[in-house]
Amino acid sequence: MKNIWVVLKKEYLTRIKNKTFIVMTFLAPILVALFYAGAIYFAVNGGDDNAQKDIYFEAEYWEANPSELNFDNFKFHQATNATEAILKNIDENPDIAWLHIEDQDIRFLDSAELVTGSGFSVKHVSQIDGHIKNKIHETLLQKNGISETTLESTQVQGEITTFELDDKGDVTGNNAGLKSIIGFILAFVIYMFIFIYGSMVMRSAMEEKTNRIVEVIVSSVKPFQLMMGKILGVALVGLSQFIAWVLLTTGFLTVVGQLLKQPQNLNEATVTKGKEAIEILQGLHALPIGEILTIFVLFFLGGYLLYSSIFAAIGSAVNQETDVQQFMLPVSLPLVFGFIIAQSVVFQAPNGHLAQVFSMIPLTSPVVMAVRAPFDVPILEVVGSFLILVITFLAMVWVSGKIYRIGILMYGKKPSWKDLFKWIRQS
Repeated sequence: MKNIWVVLKKEYLTRIKNKTFIVMTFLAPILVALFYAGAIYFAVNGGDDNAQKDIYFEAEYWEANPSELNFDNFKFHQATNATEAILKNIDENPDIAWLHIEDQDIRFLDSAELVTGSGFSVKHVSQIDGHIKNKIHETLLQKNGISETTLESTQVQGEITTFELDDKGDVTGNNAGLKSIIGFILAFVIYMFIFIYGSMVMRSAMEEKTNRIVEVIVSSVKPFQLMMGKILGVALVGLSQFIAWVLLTTGFLTVVGQLLKQPQNLNEATVTKGKEAIEILQGLHALPIGEILTIFVLFFLGGYLLYSSIFAAIGSAVNQETDVQQFMLPVSLPLVFGFIIAQSVVFQAPNGHLAQVFSMIPLTSPVVMAVRAPFDVPILEVVGSFLILVITFLAMVWVSGKIYRIGILMYGKKPSWKDLFKWIRQS
């Protein structure tokens, strides 16, 4: 145990004193926030094409005034030229299109054609399609003596306000959307952390093996103790970084919340957005944060320990990075599959049968259980899943230890899966 502690301490202190680690610990939350803020901003505001789109329109049986079809930056014109001339114009100008509707029964647009230049995107085509259908709908209403005003008066206004009953029997606001976002973020963090810190363990074993330092180390430390020290040391590094991120994020949200509660210094648009942000912060406050973080930490550690023991065995077996690929793909697939399942679970049935099954499979449970954490997972499922994960980890440590013991001192031969199984069977 003493030797494991020595290796653990060395791995931990070496990494947390690294300048890159310190800088990224403080910058990572900011960079992630800026990344998503930028992605959202450009998705909402950066993809608009304000160039005028000229659409030459003709219909055989639908009497429509092209000028009444104009919307946004789309301008409709009556097609007076021959089709060949219009198509030539489209070929020369990417912002020109030709819309030809020859359907006799305009309720079914199975003979409508839209020819566009290269300046029209899928979004533009969808906008034109929806706009024309709405205009035809208005025409059909008028033919049947139904005015648009009459139709609008029959529309049901407002939304159903939803609530949910918590564990204490109190009625609270429904935060399903917020829970889904938080669950997805937690699953993504575990998914990334396992790969990042598991790879650290693997590279550490590879470096010591290729530099022949391990030959000196194992003269005073048993290979199993060396492996466990590396795994636990890097686990503490990851946990320390996560705690730092939680504290920084909590502080940031607290400051933002206080600023948004002082609307006298803000303009009206900012105040409106501020109220929405306050509602989100209140929704976060209503969630069982302690329970969510407990599940996250347990399955983060369990998932990391399980996969890092596998990564450590791979790192000890290979002689160079090019040999890693044949082993990494089969090991990574269950984790990737778990993340894919988590994406469907969070938006469909977080407590459904599929979610329950994959929460019990140890190779997928860290990610799937993390995405379910905000949705009041039954305590028995959490305990059962975690116990299965721990038992699997202990079994994998035993298997990986046998591979590590032989592989760490094996040079000159490219290992295969057959070799790994042979090392496991050796006493």
